[in-house]
Amino acid sequence: MAEDVTERTRSVYDAQHEMVAADEVAFRRLYDMYANASIPIPPEWFKGKTALDAGCGNAGPFISWLFDQGIKTVYGVDLGDAWMEKLHANLERRGIDRSRLHLKPGNVLEIPHPDESFDFVTINGVLTLMNNLDEVREAFREGVRVLKPGGYYYTVYGIAGGAFMAAIFPALQKYYQENAYFKEFIDTISPEVIHDTIDFALNEHRDRTGEAVASEGIKSLFGVEFCVFLQNYIQRPNELSSQCTPEFVESLYEENGFTDVERLNFYVKRTDVRKFSAPLHYNWDHPVSKALYGQGAVQYLGVKK
Repeated sequence: MAEDVTERTRSVYDAQHEMVAADEVAFRRLYDMYANASIPIPPEWFKGKTALDAGCGNAGPFISWLFDQGIKTVYGVDLGDAWMEKLHANLERRGIDRSRLHLKPGNVLEIPHPDESFDFVTINGVLTLMNNLDEVREAFREGVRVLKPGGYYYTVYGIAGGAFMAAIFPALQKYYQENAYFKEFIDTISPEVIHDTIDFALNEHRDRTGEAVASEGIKSLFGVEFCVFLQNYIQRPNELSSQCTPEFVESLYEENGFTDVERLNFYVKRTDVRKFSAPLHYNWDHPVSKALYGQGAVQYLGVKK
């Protein structure tokens, strides 16, 4: 990635991950996303194995899940080094000894580990932040390079196409870069800001119409995780989700000689306002899902020959 995009990407996600790590509900929901996922690997397979999370960030829900599966050692790689102690501290609070977690600064385009080092490799949510599809291919091959034959490669991309990813969020990203007021609003968004706004709107509604509307149920739908969701999709400097289609990702696995390649799909139980749209994330053939979410969430698992 170009240096300016690299620095901006790390800065954006460092702040987002700190919000997740500090909020137990948000952290646990992300952990449960993997715990409830249909990842077709027998639980006993993980015992005593080594894993790499390339582009791991400083929150650690997936790493925590890996340790709970019985993985012996996890290695993490991400940009710079400011995230490293934060990730150690976040996972230590959850009972994970730092001697089992080995962290290095590095880039998914040049993973700082030898060939065939790991039994399990994941690049989760990072590939769509590359500058172009050539970099996606290059980073994908880096993950292949450090994976042992017979190991599992789990890659996660995002939602391919649909109104949100192809039109709405790109427009919001552009406006975020151009409008200082909107940028400040997104950069500083919090549950408190949203809840205060809900109270303001409902109080105005009551004063002008005489109709009182209970606010607590509405406010419960907008927590830390919703704020991070907005920041994630609006602050990011680059976005290739709509180009990382199932066909494109399957071609990456095929070109790199994988077997047992499977597109994963599972229902994500959410606690914020997105719980009303979660069934559409899972049921890709629903006509409204096709309109809003295109080809749906793209994530794959394959075995290296």
